[in-house]
Amino acid sequence: MEPLRGTSPWDNGLAESDEDLDAEQDAARMRFRRDRRRARSLPACVLLGDGARKRVQFADTLGLNLADVRHFSAADEPLVPKAVLSRYRSFEPVQTHAQPVLVPCFPEPVDAQQRVHEQRVALEKVQVTPFEVRGHVLARAEDAHAAVFVRFTFNEWLSHVDARALRVSEGRYTFSVLVPPLWSASAVHFALVLRSARGEFWDNNGGRNYSLRYGYGHAHRDTCDKTFMP
Repeated sequence: MEPLRGTSPWDNGLAESDEDLDAEQDAARMRFRRDRRRARSLPACVLLGDGARKRVQFADTLGLNLADVRHFSAADEPLVPKAVLSRYRSFEPVQTHAQPVLVPCFPEPVDAQQRVHEQRVALEKVQVTPFEVRGHVLARAEDAHAAVFVRFTFNEWLSHVDARALRVSEGRYTFSVLVPPLWSASAVHFALVLRSARGEFWDNNGGRNYSLRYGYGHAHRDTCDKTFMP
């Protein structure tokens, strides 16, 4: 038969020391977590004229917060009297300087059906946006290999690009010219050409081209006489 084991005073001492160690570890963890949540400033001393020292204590060393955060709601907004609002609304808004936009130098195309009968290709309509120039074209493409192109330039014909128009239906085409950032004195000029087995046929606005220049709702006609001979 196994003898009974009694409780030794050494066992009680070990248990108490383990409990004290656990308590110290818990306290250390709490201090570590508290120190991570809030930065702590170093204590500072200020020297006075006679060599005396004045001790300065910071709020965080005393367990206080360094900042006071206040949350506002819609109910905290100030109430403006109706008379003040009425007076404010009576003033006219300040007019800002308008930005120049591309303005067609030519009148809106008319009689497109008559012109396409005479010259086989004719501009029907133009739409201008801040970033592109869109156009609708009528053409008498009598063979399967016929194509309509728009020839345009941004540098007064020092160079140009031929872009093919997209056929949308029988005898109708559309094109889009993306306009890069230009200065106010620059312009966009374009002309239309139908290339077919019969040859090339142009619509260049009677030899003056279709031109668009930057303006404020109107264009100067004398700046649009840039003749282009295809």
